Formats: sequence, C-alpha cells, structure tokens
Amino acid sequence: MRITRAASWLLSGLMLAATANAQPAPPPTPQAGVMLTNEAMAALLREADVLIRAGKPAEAYQLLEPKEGEYSGEIAFDYMLGIVALDIGKPDRATIAFERVLITNPNFTGARLDLARAYFAMGSDDLAKNEFQTVLAQSPPENAKEVVNKYLAAIEERQLAKIQRVTGYIETNIGADSNVTAVTSDFTTGVQSTYGIPGVVPTGSSVKRSGTSAGVSAGVDFIRLVDQENGVSLFAGADLKQKNYNISEMNSTNADLRGGASIARGDDTFRLFVSLGEYRQAGVNEGVNANRETPAIGADWKRKIGERDQVSVITQFSKPRYATQETQDTDQIMVSASWLHIFEGKTVPLIFASLIRSVDHAVRPLATGSDVSHTTTGFRAHFQMTPIADTDVFLSGGVSLRNDDSLNSRSALSPPVYGRDLTKDISFGFNYRPWPKWTVKGQVAAFRNDSNLELYEYRRVEATLSVRYDF
Repeated sequence: MRITRAASWLLSGLMLAATANAQPAPPPTPQAGVMLTNEAMAALLREADVLIRAGKPAEAYQLLEPKEGEYSGEIAFDYMLGIVALDIGKPDRATIAFERVLITNPNFTGARLDLARAYFAMGSDDLAKNEFQTVLAQSPPENAKEVVNKYLAAIEERQLAKIQRVTGYIETNIGADSNVTAVTSDFTTGVQSTYGIPGVVPTGSSVKRSGTSAGVSAGVDFIRLVDQENGVSLFAGADLKQKNYNISEMNSTNADLRGGASIARGDDTFRLFVSLGEYRQAGVNEGVNANRETPAIGADWKRKIGERDQVSVITQFSKPRYATQETQDTDQIMVSASWLHIFEGKTVPLIFASLIRSVDHAVRPLATGSDVSHTTTGFRAHFQMTPIADTDVFLSGGVSLRNDDSLNSRSALSPPVYGRDLTKDISFGFNYRPWPKWTVKGQVAAFRNDSNLELYEYRRVEATLSVRYDF
C-alpha cells in the first residue's frame, strides 16, 4: 500500500491541530503551535515553507540542511527539516530530525506520526508499528485513525510477504534461426571423413534447415519462511515452455519442477534442491526423438561480499534418460562457480562470470563397444549496463570444451580418436521495461562448434524478440 504525500501532510496537519488545539490547514507548517524565538530562523522557515507549498521540497531541503548545525534542537527547525527530508526520499535523515523533536517534546504527536512514516519508508516495520500504535493511544481524530490504520495494514501485508511470497511470469516470443537442426553444412563429406562412408545423402534431422519460431512460457515460484530465527525457508517452483517452428517436427515442450530448502545466515545463503525436467519433441526421423527425463539433486552456496559483489558455488547430480536413444543415457556430475560485480557509475554496469565443469558417465555401451562418456569444461561472461532509464544493453559470451572419454564414441576412424569439440557463442541484446513488471527483450546470438570430427562442426545464428510480464 502507498500513502500519498497529500494524505500524509493532511494527517500531520490533523495531528498538529489536535496537539495545538487549532483548526487544521493543509499543507501543515511546522510553526503551528510552536513558539519561534529566533527571527533569523523564523525567516528561514518561512522561506522553506513557501518552497514546500510550491511543490519544491528538494529546494527546501537544500535551504535547511546547511543550517542544521546552527539550529539543531529547535523544534520548528527540526520538524520542517524532517518533513522535507522524508518528502525527497531521505527517511534516514528524517528520523534523526524527528527524534530530536520528540526528545524536546515527547507529546508532539505530529512529529511522532512522521517519525513512524519515516521508519515505514526505511522498511523498519517493527519501529514504525510501535510509533503508529503510540499515536493511536493518544486518541487522534477519526480521519487520523483511518490513515494510521492503513499504514498498520500495509505493515502487516509487508511482513506477511517476508514470510510467504508467490511470484510468477508469462512470456511470449518470436524468432528466426539459420540452423534449427544444428548440423554441418556438408553432411555427406562429414560422414565420409568421420565414419569412412562415402555418398551418404542427408535426410530428416541431418538436413541443415533455417526456420522461424513462436513460443510461450510461464512459471511460478513459492517461498515460505518457516524458521525466522535461523533463516530457514522452503521453496518450490515450476516452468512450462512451448516452442513451435515452421518445421513442425522440431516443435518442443519443456517442463521443469523444483523444490527444496534454504538457510540464510548473514551474508551467506545455503540451498538444497531437487528437480525434474521433461523435454518432448516429435523428431524428424520416425521412431527417433530427443525426448528425455532429467531428475536431479543438488546444493548451492551464495555469499554477498560488500555492496557490490556476490560469489556462488553450485554442485548437482543428474540422470538424463532418453526415451528412444538409451545409449545416450548418462549419470552427470556438475560443479560451477560464479562471481557477480556491480560497478559504480550512473549506468550501473555489472559483470557476471562463471566456470562450469561437468562429467557424464555413460550408463550403457554403444553397439561398437565404446560409450558416450565425456567431460565438458566451460566459461561464460555477461556484461550489462543501463545507458538510459528502464533500458539495459548486454553482451554475453561463452566457450566450452567437450572431450570424449571413450575412443571412437562418435566416429569410426583408424587409428581411433577421442572426439573433441570447442563450442563458442556470443550474443548482444537489450532489455526494455516500458511499464512496471513488463520487459521487452531483443537478442541476436551466434554459435560456432569446431570439432576434430568434421560431422559435428556447425554454424548457427538466432534472433529472438520476447515480451514478459512478472507478477
């Protein structure tokens, strides 16, 4: 809930009037009911009051703040300084001024009310609640009670949100892809150089195809604080994504479920989680598709370092299982470490970097006796800045190296070789927030896979545009 400036000034006026036994006259002036003994200070406050009435509280603050050392402890000065500090978004400065007022005059109910407002603006809900309840105990006018009760209701709502929170999103997107099937440009030559089989003509998913796509996705997350003293929370979430191509065989559906528990201790957060991923695709070749189920369990740790840095470590064990290609089944162990840094500056630049290492152990052998066990090491970096309000621009890139752990697991060469792939990608884009909770994202990404097995080399460029609503 948001209390407007006009409403809060009216409430302060009502409380000042009740305190001074005078008629309220919004916007309030701190001189009401207060004796001014210093003519220079009185002139300063009159000038500041004119600025306040003209809707220029920032100028009033600039006028008063340099005089704080001279007039600190004077009720009228401290009260007006607190009012303008609160009005321009400096609640921490406002609390100091209002507390000085109440030290001198504990019965100044208007100042106590505004002190409560300042605590509320700072997010200090317990302190704000105590001050608002003290105001109610002083039998304020009915209009004042109504507004104070709105603040108290807002505090209850905000405290409930700290205990239990549900968030979600809905997104739609369109795109174009130069190589939907991610295959080499010369399939026939690739098969001959990798398997020694000449003249093979590409069919089905072996054909390089460009295409357009349209997709929709939605997700929801739930978190519940179960032990505030020890910072223990439970969480759960789900995502559902559907992507359709002009090549209908490539249409896909992806569903993810997750849940777990977290512990927050100071700057550290620890999580244990389980997840289940389901991927469905019709496939171009009859009877063969990429349908898979991936259960996983893992843990992660995040640590905040100062105001501008965060590091994290994640480890996960998963079991990808394929419906029609059982020889591709693996047991995977993955570990990653990441670092986030926010630089100083008006454009709020930030960088995110991560290192990833995964080891896949094949569950069963191929017909040739080898298997699909492999190790992958990757690095990713993301740079972002906000050159204009509500608009981010970003540049991301990554590189990963896959080494097959079994000879000729993807070839039939003599002498046999270990397959090796180097995958690189780079993307550029923007995030634009036209309204609260809405994001428009545009991105162009380029991918390149180089391999010592010619069949697995490919190039790909993809452009996407999406609209997302968070709630």
